[in-house]
Amino acid sequence: MITCWVILGDGSVVTLPQAVRWEFCYGTGVPCDSFFVRCLWETGKERVLSKACRFCASWEGERVFTGVVDEFSCVCGQEGLYLEVSGRGMAALLLDNEAMPAQYQMATRSDIVADHVAPYGIETVGGWSLPAVSEFTVTSGVSEWSVVQEFACYHGGVVPRFDRLGRLVLNGHDDGQGTLRIGEGTAVSGWEYREERHGVLSQVAVRRRSSWDTQWVSDPAFLAEGGNARRVVTVPNATGSAAMRYSGDYQLRASRSGRVRLTMTVAGAFLAWPGQLVQVALPDFGANGLYRVAQAEAACGQEGLTTTLVLGEPDSMI
Repeated sequence: MITCWVILGDGSVVTLPQAVRWEFCYGTGVPCDSFFVRCLWETGKERVLSKACRFCASWEGERVFTGVVDEFSCVCGQEGLYLEVSGRGMAALLLDNEAMPAQYQMATRSDIVADHVAPYGIETVGGWSLPAVSEFTVTSGVSEWSVVQEFACYHGGVVPRFDRLGRLVLNGHDDGQGTLRIGEGTAVSGWEYREERHGVLSQVAVRRRSSWDTQWVSDPAFLAEGGNARRVVTVPNATGSAAMRYSGDYQLRASRSGRVRLTMTVAGAFLAWPGQLVQVALPDFGANGLYRVAQAEAACGQEGLTTTLVLGEPDSMI
């Protein structure tokens, strides 16, 4: 059973009536997590949620969503009187707020969290192994989320994401949380397998700004498949060889992030989470293999309880 509640601006809690329809979408990056809930309602309570700013939900006693209330509406129609509440995950606070321009001589994990995350009441988990970045610049007009993403993803190789408790996670994916198996006996109601070559890079040339010193990084597998797309990345003169190569590796992995997509809808709610490994082993299915969850959507509607998973390659930047 799903249990939902909202937190008002003064800290008080309002528990919502039993939800009759709901959708929870999870992913990494942009767009951020989102939710939609429809509940039975009572007349006379039209403005009870006017000060609602946070939303939480639990499934069978386990927290499954923490986020920001964007909109609510009370509706009276042919289906009776009901309340609809929708919003986004806690990443919305970082997306909605513009960062102050800054120049860090040496930016550390603590600096980024203290200046761009903690002021919004967001707890941060992990990221202590992320390297310090010299001459890290926050330009005018970018969001707080862009600052965190550039620091963690581009310079540290970690895709920042939010967990179900609303915490910013700066660690890599934990493959110890268990692998979901979709095979014979699994109630799969639909699937789509897609591969996209456009935008996938075969080579990246990383060169220093005012010299001819260049390092090449290639994707041998994509080259063997006829891939032919090169990018040239210019870095400051002070960039070391290891950092230059990492810049190239990042570009290759980022370009492959959406190349393979297997979308499956399975009976049941909250079966897997972004970053989790999924082993697909369906009878007479030509795309069986090991995948990683890029996006997940749990819903309760006319089809009952369903989970739709968008799966990608395990080693791509999901």
